[in-house]
Amino acid sequence: MWNLLRRRHWSTPLAVVVAVVLAQLGMGEPAHASTPTPAVWVGAPFEGNWPTGDSLPAVHNRAYGGDWAADLVAPQGTPVYLYAAPQNTALTITAVVDVVGPACASGRLDLGGKRVTIGLWNGNTKIGAVTYAHLETGLTAGTTVSRWGTLLGTVGHYTPGSCWDGDHSHVELYNQARYACYNRGYAPAQRFYPTNFIGFVGGDYATGTGQACP
Repeated sequence: MWNLLRRRHWSTPLAVVVAVVLAQLGMGEPAHASTPTPAVWVGAPFEGNWPTGDSLPAVHNRAYGGDWAADLVAPQGTPVYLYAAPQNTALTITAVVDVVGPACASGRLDLGGKRVTIGLWNGNTKIGAVTYAHLETGLTAGTTVSRWGTLLGTVGHYTPGSCWDGDHSHVELYNQARYACYNRGYAPAQRFYPTNFIGFVGGDYATGTGQACP
């Protein structure tokens, strides 16, 4: 699995057109730009099992406009941490809380708790975002946090329904340019641990949504 961390290089494009609509309070994320950005490695937020069935990242519902999503099961009260690191260690990556809001489209916290979306930046260039949903959290939007080991909240417990069907965190990755990808090395129900690599934000590893990293 660690061969996914090998360094890639891209040539600098002659022209860049960036269209960004940042919806601080919306349920969606901005439309994709076309230019590759630096790759940022994202680690598992807690210990658990890789999903199975329709919770697998190739097919799971992307509720917040991301490129892939998965339901990572964990008991109520499990701490959820942010782990993100640049593939190129010479880069400085900043993590900013983009959105804190209801996880469910209904807006009812009792049906699914909150979602926290973390934007990842290289200087003034946004690389992408990672969303963690169905949390109890005290974070506020606009806060800059450490990209490594920040406590985002805890896994919550809510009224079962179409938005929430058991204790878990919905994790979703989004690329500002091109597409995020997930770690193809996990088998369904395989055990993972905090910081284990789950996918890349940024870079040029996928040509569409729901794709595994090469």
